[in-house]
Amino acid sequence: MRVLHGPRPRGIVARIVQTVGSSWLALSPHSLGSVTALVPREDCHLWLTDLDRWDSSSDEHRECLDPLDWERARRKPEGISRERFIRSRMVLRRILASLLDQRPIELHFESDAHGKPALKPPYQHCHFNLSHSGALLLVGVSMRASIGVDIEVPRSVPRASQLAKRVFTADEQALLRQAEVVSESARDEVFLKIWTRKEAYLKCRGDGFTMPARDFAVGIKGSTKIADVDIRSLDLPSPGYAALASATPVSHTHRYHLCPDE
Repeated sequence: MRVLHGPRPRGIVARIVQTVGSSWLALSPHSLGSVTALVPREDCHLWLTDLDRWDSSSDEHRECLDPLDWERARRKPEGISRERFIRSRMVLRRILASLLDQRPIELHFESDAHGKPALKPPYQHCHFNLSHSGALLLVGVSMRASIGVDIEVPRSVPRASQLAKRVFTADEQALLRQAEVVSESARDEVFLKIWTRKEAYLKCRGDGFTMPARDFAVGIKGSTKIADVDIRSLDLPSPGYAALASATPVSHTHRYHLCPDE
């Protein structure tokens, strides 16, 4: 990640969250515009946040959403599921608006034949993808080409072997069996690492599981390239597994940890 030099823009939280081999800039949502003005927009941007730390009750936040967002929210079960959806739309709109120098409510979305969301013209050049697991939300943005992200909180996957037979290659299934011999936690880690990389790749392509997932290997560490898509795992500042896939080579990833209550 590029280091910010010179005076720190007002409002930016002066803390870097260190992870193995990478760092995430922790900042307040009020600093979104200041940070995005400092870094090249053609690079890849990643945003991580805990949705349960956001307050979606204020008029300022709720006014970010348009009627279609509210219609989708009403179809969610009442309670935490609906609230997390509202907050995820609010966060996504604020991130994209900061990069495009627009008001969040002025952004309009559409979905392709496979359900992948995109911005309507004139902002179709701003490619984005999001994923959430539990309270964690990961958003990826690229101004250059299609992008896919996936995130999973640590969890037990007792049916990992059965699921792997449907979506993992023979070599990936072998890695899972080796991990299962070690422990259940090792099995879960290997499964979720491969799963997030595979999901990110399919989301980048935009056709989901219409493509047989057993037909391609995504690896488990480092960078893997399938055709023109680059796939890599992401280190996180909190427990979890995540991956990024990009249709163009990624030279820089700017990583932000949004902390609304700091």
